[in-house]
Amino acid sequence: MNRSIYGEDTEHPDIAGSLNNLGAAWRKLGDYRKAVSYYEQALQMNRSIYGEDTEHPDIAGSLNNLGAAWGDLGDYRKAVSYYEQALQMNRSIYGEDTEHPDIAGSLNNLGAAWGNLGITKRRSLNNLGATWGDLGDLKKAVSYYEQALQMNRSIYGEDTEHPDIANSLNNLGAAWGKLGDNKKAVSYYEQALQMNRSIYGKNTEHPDIANSLNNLGAAWGDLGDLKQAVSYHEQSLQMERSFYGEDTAHTDIASSLNNLGATWGDLGDHRKAVSYYEQSLQMKRSIYGKNTAHPDIADSLNNLGAAWSNLGDHRKEVSYHEQALQMRRSIYGENTEHTDIASSLNNLGDAWGNLGDHRKAVSYHEQSLQMKRSIYGENTEHPDIAKSLNNLGAAWGKLGDYKKEFSYHEQSLQMNRSIYGKNTEHPDIAGSLNNLGNACGNLGDHRMSTSYHEQALQMRRSIYGKNTAHPTIVASLTNLYVSWRELGDYRKAIKYLQLREQMKQIIITVEK
Repeated sequence: MNRSIYGEDTEHPDIAGSLNNLGAAWRKLGDYRKAVSYYEQALQMNRSIYGEDTEHPDIAGSLNNLGAAWGDLGDYRKAVSYYEQALQMNRSIYGEDTEHPDIAGSLNNLGAAWGNLGITKRRSLNNLGATWGDLGDLKKAVSYYEQALQMNRSIYGEDTEHPDIANSLNNLGAAWGKLGDNKKAVSYYEQALQMNRSIYGKNTEHPDIANSLNNLGAAWGDLGDLKQAVSYHEQSLQMERSFYGEDTAHTDIASSLNNLGATWGDLGDHRKAVSYYEQSLQMKRSIYGKNTAHPDIADSLNNLGAAWSNLGDHRKEVSYHEQALQMRRSIYGENTEHTDIASSLNNLGDAWGNLGDHRKAVSYHEQSLQMKRSIYGENTEHPDIAKSLNNLGAAWGKLGDYKKEFSYHEQSLQMNRSIYGKNTEHPDIAGSLNNLGNACGNLGDHRMSTSYHEQALQMRRSIYGKNTAHPTIVASLTNLYVSWRELGDYRKAIKYLQLREQMKQIIITVEK
């Protein structure tokens, strides 16, 4: 209609706005290439209207949108580049030292993008936080988010309750969660929830409140309090059904169903997990179209693969992961390197390993590692790369090459310590210590095996709580029982066995 009003070849802000809106619509539908195309047309038109070298809020908005779309496509370096251009332009428009919502937004986005790339001032500050989060420099992401929070408080008032301040608190919760400090994550999420309830009303049902409940569910799950996690996710689901409609198919409801599936899976009720995942998948297909290739549908297929693996049906596991891989390649491009495709390759490596085809497992894990290094950088230290090194260690262990097993786990440990900090206690570091213990046991060095397992146990108790009944603590107790038994110290072996049985009983009681 705008082209009909202003002329087919006329460049007008309303037409540029429509192109931008079409980009947003295609992005929501998961067609990120179409989104990029429309955003690029909008940017080109805005530059033509205002001047190629003019700094204007509409041009900054287009740069920001392109950053988001390239981030969706997994090209986080391009995302960072566009967000940095948007930040620079917003600072030039409003003033280098001015506190403005658009600057805070850009800082936030850069934080998220750097976080995704694994390279751990308000709308611009906000986006910069997102970018740094994706690139892996999570500490840089935290820095951008803190700048965004500070700027938002300066704009709206130190003690003012405002949705943008609540959003900054939420982003800081997410960033600290990625860094493994789940207690800090819970603290920020609780502040965000309290602020949202104060803004909208304590008993009001609102999407922002539901989102805060959902985030708290995830954070408590990471802390190992799975019952609390289920409670928050159920509150979130109930609230979403209340304001969207009990029988409405909505992405937020589908997400809550998915989160409940994940949490029940962590609690060991894998049939319940499958049920929630299937409901989530069915709803997503209803929203996007039964035969549509969409990232959210691919995620559900992936999660069902994991759930069926836990139930021991590894043929179904392979089938779901193959469907997820095929869909992701269809979305992002057959030869495109994307984190979701790398994840599917990794999951197929696990699935074929579970079926006993360890050579195929190694092949998939090597493809996944190669793709991740290409995405993040050959010499970049990133949690996803550390995970692939870990999985290759496990696969080579199954093939009986224990020296390779040890080598990959050692590389994984070194990378995790470099990412999170040498003296930081983090679940991934504890996992690497545990795996090195297993590798040493396979090599016949049971003293070294015991040492690694004791370090893993100590770290897990520090993370989750000394007396917390957590599945990974149970695993460490089991491994120490085996290690001390191999060393012939049966008193110590029995002590760890008894501790394990007590903790397993607590977990079973909690699940009931």
